[in-house]
Amino acid sequence: MMIKPTLLIIGAAGQNGVVTIKSLTEKHQDKYIIRAGVRTEAKAKALMEQFPNIETVILDLDQPETLPAAFNGIQKLFLIIGNVENREEHAKNAIDAAVTSGSVKHVLFYSVVGAEYEAILFAKQFRYGEKYLEASGLKWTHLRTIFFQENFPGWADGIKQGAFYFGIRDGKFAPLNIADIGDIATKILCTNGHEGKVYNITGPELLSGKDMAQIFSDVTGKAVEYISPDKDTTLSSLLDSGWPEWQAKGLLELFEVFASNQAAQVSPDGEQLLGRQLTTMRSYIEANQSVFN
Repeated sequence: MMIKPTLLIIGAAGQNGVVTIKSLTEKHQDKYIIRAGVRTEAKAKALMEQFPNIETVILDLDQPETLPAAFNGIQKLFLIIGNVENREEHAKNAIDAAVTSGSVKHVLFYSVVGAEYEAILFAKQFRYGEKYLEASGLKWTHLRTIFFQENFPGWADGIKQGAFYFGIRDGKFAPLNIADIGDIATKILCTNGHEGKVYNITGPELLSGKDMAQIFSDVTGKAVEYISPDKDTTLSSLLDSGWPEWQAKGLLELFEVFASNQAAQVSPDGEQLLGRQLTTMRSYIEANQSVFN
């Protein structure tokens, strides 16, 4: 009997982790043992209820001593570092554990479009992990993503009142659907030929704030006006809604990248990997219309 290789996902309980496990279990349940790395028993239990055929393991990237058991016998790692200020330290601890394990053959590293320029906080954080992985001697692939369509429920209150407050002035970018990321990660993890490659994954179309407001209007059936607040207003709004200050300021930097059209590109990488068009913003809003009505 052939022993199935084991694939570890760190950050498995987050949005990207869950969609990847869903895609893996639907397409490759019979070929891989899927091990989900999470921080708490509660998260492990919730994942097991959703995906009864996976393994779960408790680990804490702030405590390197918790990692060796999780990495035992792992062949592939999908490393998704969460929304923490010490992302660099988390990446280093996980990559060190992968090297020490001696069994990891390939690491898929979750990152962001534009990481190579190290121009803003989020880019610097993720590029540190990319560079550390490249220097580790492990085989690697970087999966760089952009702002998610699934983030927009955070702006639903305003949309329901007829205003889409989104501080990117007249800039455009291509919002990405998280389910597509799960399918792309699965493709990279379960097929050959991706080592040493960098994939930039964007949504399928460039949209301005006005374009997005028009989609909200069309789908909800009521007029939604686009308003681009100034930075101070956006920062106050984020802080008032519970964002940590470091992350809110990081998002302001990202919005400035969008506003100045530094991210105004549609990458073909996702479509080429999957052999299909990626999910449009309109499709996402239509599927989640009740959130915005």
